[in-house]
Amino acid sequence: MSFSVASYESIRALCRESVPAPDDWQRTILFAGVMRWFAEFRGFADAADAWAAAGMARRAHVESRALGAAGMDENLIRLVRREKVADADAQAPLTPEEQLACLLVTLDHLSALVVAAAATRPKGSVKDMKVSAVQKKFKDSKFAPEVSRMTILQGARRMRWEIGDLTSKTIKAVLASEEEARKATRKIA
Repeated sequence: MSFSVASYESIRALCRESVPAPDDWQRTILFAGVMRWFAEFRGFADAADAWAAAGMARRAHVESRALGAAGMDENLIRLVRREKVADADAQAPLTPEEQLACLLVTLDHLSALVVAAAATRPKGSVKDMKVSAVQKKFKDSKFAPEVSRMTILQGARRMRWEIGDLTSKTIKAVLASEEEARKATRKIA
């Protein structure tokens, strides 16, 4: 899989301009880290910067034209803009591009749920968080109502993962990204 991103740092700078609030910037950096973690986990370490840039651009809601001017290729921009998981019941294996698209949409919702669940904990971290704690919040439609449970379920099904397995991986990805996100916020505070 080859997506062109002129530089991760140029996309990061563009996204930073679009996300002035420290808490929103922290969530943006966190999601970029989650996407980087999944790129490496799925065997696309050589594209980890592109996956992270795509996650950042998705959370920052940067205009397509600005992303293109910053060096992100049109195919990657198209994936960033996708709103739904493509045919969750399809039997054909996912191409690398479809994996990225599916994970962008799915993890945008699932990582938001995980982060919201972590915020209810005394230290506000996912450290030592159990999958069952997130699943309990998943079942409560009043908790983090902006999170689409259907999108998460469709994404898990399309990736052919059990929801518990995907949640476990997402917790690990968030944990791996928490410190970088906190540092990014401290720099602007």
